[in-house]
Amino acid sequence: MILVIDCDLKQIKIRSFKEVHGSISASDHVKDMEEVRSDAALVKYIRDIAGRSRIRAVSFRILFGGDYFAGPAIIDSRFFTRFEKLTDLFPFYVPPISHMLKNFRAVFKDIPLIAFFETSFFLSLPDEEKYYAMPFKYSEDNKIKKWGFHGIFHSANADMLSVSSKGVSIVFDKQTTVCAVHNRKPLSVSLGYTPLEGVMSRTSCGDMDPGIVFYLMNVHNFSIYKIDEMLKNESGFVGLTGYNIGLNEMLKLRGKDAKVDLAFDIYRAQIMKYIGEGISVMGGLDDIIFSGSNVRLFTPIIYDVLKKISFLGLTVDNLPWAKDKDIITATSADSSIKTRINTMDLSDIIFRNSLSFLKK
Repeated sequence: MILVIDCDLKQIKIRSFKEVHGSISASDHVKDMEEVRSDAALVKYIRDIAGRSRIRAVSFRILFGGDYFAGPAIIDSRFFTRFEKLTDLFPFYVPPISHMLKNFRAVFKDIPLIAFFETSFFLSLPDEEKYYAMPFKYSEDNKIKKWGFHGIFHSANADMLSVSSKGVSIVFDKQTTVCAVHNRKPLSVSLGYTPLEGVMSRTSCGDMDPGIVFYLMNVHNFSIYKIDEMLKNESGFVGLTGYNIGLNEMLKLRGKDAKVDLAFDIYRAQIMKYIGEGISVMGGLDDIIFSGSNVRLFTPIIYDVLKKISFLGLTVDNLPWAKDKDIITATSADSSIKTRINTMDLSDIIFRNSLSFLKK
């Protein structure tokens, strides 16, 4: 059995992968973090999940690895020396996650613990994509640069490409990210130093002229805290439409409400802008791969994006596309650009990566 753990400051989510009669069976388990703070509670939780099965490894999704982790890492004493140096950059995340990982290491001494980072894939971004045109001393002193995100999804998509392929990887999750990949390495990414840059989300603004912030502060006397709350939690689809609903409900209003239509038009335009940026930095396009937790939900948006860029040489298959495959092909055999939809869950990708890591 291999356990894949995805946790935040409130919940710990575990997907267990167990071989049953030659095939892999997966099951999900969720608890509040407060319930597993103690070693005894953690041991009981894991034993309840494992039953009589032997745990081969426990793998963790870690949101941020800074400059210290260029790939998966075994969680040992050296791991914590490096990981805790990231506290200043991610003060609300690193200490509690480090504490949890130490609990696991104390309890499960003889089991490999493996960390997979969402930022590792982007450490090889070219400098011209990584840095901002601001006084460089602040970039150096405060580590202000593009760290990227969704590296686990983007890396899995990159592995599907041939070595010489020029591909665009698009991840539909709580945040949407677009990454240009050549030689299986990232050349550009939409997300920046914070989740505000790039493509808008359900509640965040995406790309915006920074001068607007100063205008709102001067004209409306907004505090920095009000601006922060507005751009993170009151913008995006919610801000444009005034509807505080999920994106699945928002999609149902598409074509029926002018405000919703405008929001999706802006969203699609932002995605296309970053696809165009990717094509420019790569000097062409051979493949497009979509993935993420919302990739099935956003099939209509994917279809619209592909139709809009069909002038590049895409021949898009009509909907509905296949639903019972991990990898769905959305373009016909004669299309000059191949388009695929990777429907694998994040935990499934980490499980497969864990098997590869253990073999090495």
